[in-house]
Amino acid sequence: MAVWGSHFLVGVNYWPRTKAMFWWKDFDPEEVRSDMAEIASWNLDGVRIFLLWEDFMPEPQAVDPRMLERLRRVMDLAQEHGLRVIVTLFTGHMSGVNWLPPWLLDGERESDPRFRLVAGGRIVKGRIRDLYEDPFALEAQIRMLEATARALRDHPALLAWDLGNEPDLVLRPRTPEAAARWLSALTRALRELDPHHPITVGFHSPVLEEDLGFRVRALAPMLDFLCMHGYSVYARWARHPLDEQILPFLTRLTASLGRKPVLFEEFGLPTAPPGQPTRPVRVQLEDRSFEVAMIAEDEAAAFYERALEALHQAGALGAFLWCFSDYHPELWDRPPCDLLVHERHFGLLRPDGSRKPAVETVARFAARKRPILPPSPLPIPEDYEARPGEALRQLYSLFLQGG
Repeated sequence: MAVWGSHFLVGVNYWPRTKAMFWWKDFDPEEVRSDMAEIASWNLDGVRIFLLWEDFMPEPQAVDPRMLERLRRVMDLAQEHGLRVIVTLFTGHMSGVNWLPPWLLDGERESDPRFRLVAGGRIVKGRIRDLYEDPFALEAQIRMLEATARALRDHPALLAWDLGNEPDLVLRPRTPEAAARWLSALTRALRELDPHHPITVGFHSPVLEEDLGFRVRALAPMLDFLCMHGYSVYARWARHPLDEQILPFLTRLTASLGRKPVLFEEFGLPTAPPGQPTRPVRVQLEDRSFEVAMIAEDEAAAFYERALEALHQAGALGAFLWCFSDYHPELWDRPPCDLLVHERHFGLLRPDGSRKPAVETVARFAARKRPILPPSPLPIPEDYEARPGEALRQLYSLFLQGG
């Protein structure tokens, strides 16, 4: 299956500026229309959207038809502005919070203690059903997948399916074999209804650093292309918060492990307010705190220019930035913005909707519609999965030396 056209795609991950994760409940098609026009004016090719699981499937027996209608409206608005859409199913983890329908609770698995759990519109505590092995949970996923595929498979704006956003952050599979069985079941069901659009999963760099149950080398044969998410402000092995070289490295590492083309589906930076220098901000959670670098807007623009060039040269299919906009202050007292203050400012637009300097940089690069280049392989050790953290750091050192 051909993944898509011949040029390097540039896109953006999309949540509305004034609605964020609450846009499906509080749907405003005119805001979406305006946002799609703005994105198209940046010369971008596409957007990645997220179906928040608790909105689309409040009950396990069926998908909410109102949400499918809103989803088709979003696809129509994207098409009106010449944009294609990656649709991310089963969005449980998003921006440091796990969002799940209440019927997935009362299972036997502990949720990840690092992340707050929102179910039924409120923060809750509880165990969750095993997404990978619980028959009830798996059957519900198949129902949602089938309903969404029937609604969108013929839509001209559909670019690809993403089966989940960093699913290990919601729940780690008990074993790599459980992850493989889960992925096999979902890809088979989706291809039966839609054999024409490519399928991927939103992997992120931690699955290359430790054994989280998702082994790229084993899972890649079930996917049409691979995705990687990487953030220099988070990676402990990056040289500094503006180390753009981790992005082409992760592209080549993922392609070498999986022997499939790679879309860099998420990368970005939180920025400081206009005119302010790069500075750390301390994030205080209930049980821990940590620092994140907030990057000066002009430094962020220069980073995006270097990053896009490096990703293109590394042979990526394309790059989707995180994300469309900062969030409006009215959202700052709601998850995730209430505690994760840096999540307020990852956008290419400011909270008031004005453009950051990075917009001009991204638009200029995207206008060139560069051809996709073949990736150069990295020398992957046979025992990579047995020592992923050590192997990754050794390979990055070799990569930086030009090897």
